[in-house]
Amino acid sequence: MPFCPECEAEYEQGVGTCTDCGVALVDELPAEEIPDSADGEPVPLRNFSNTAEANMVKDLLEENGIRAFVSGGDFTVVPSEFLGEIVLMVDERDLDRAKSLYDAYFTEEAPPVAGSGDDAPAQSSEDIDDGIQG
Repeated sequence: MPFCPECEAEYEQGVGTCTDCGVALVDELPAEEIPDSADGEPVPLRNFSNTAEANMVKDLLEENGIRAFVSGGDFTVVPSEFLGEIVLMVDERDLDRAKSLYDAYFTEEAPPVAGSGDDAPAQSSEDIDDGIQG
């Protein structure tokens, strides 16, 4: 039976292209990658003031293949010096990639907001509608 290498749908013999993806079918699907199951030590990446921020960064890291979890707040698995401390933990093998990704998203200067630079037209007091009929 042929399979689609994109969506992994199985087709009847004689069909050559996936009707959903438009991709040529293959006789066998490639073997699935075996996840790295070796134990790695969790190491702290950064402390956060709230769990929402920590979870946002954790999700970003996980979307990029970095193993991470949030410790602290309501739940902790890593002892900390301060009660309620929220720490984003990453696998020690992913620490350098996690730091680079974090820096790229959160420590680089953001581009200026459109219309907020020096080239934005200045508003005069006549341009501002204060809601007073005169």
